[in-house]
Amino acid sequence: MEYAKIIIIALAFIIILKFILNLNLKKIIGLALNALGGFIVLYIINYTQILYIPINLFTSFVVGILGLPGIIILVILKYLSFL
Repeated sequence: MEYAKIIIIALAFIIILKFILNLNLKKIIGLALNALGGFIVLYIINYTQILYIPINLFTSFVVGILGLPGIIILVILKYLSFL
């Protein structure tokens, strides 16, 4: 249920970006796919217990905006003991 809330917040954020920044549909779809790929990788990392990165508002924001590069940043922060 927690993941459903995060997905709803991410979709709401994308809709708000559409109206505030006047982004076109191509950029919004690219942002959504980037975020989806990041969330899938984050979930797989946590599911396989390779490395535990909590899924909270901060990590959701980083992954939602940056996608897979955001995952790399979170892994580096985890190894530096900031998460």
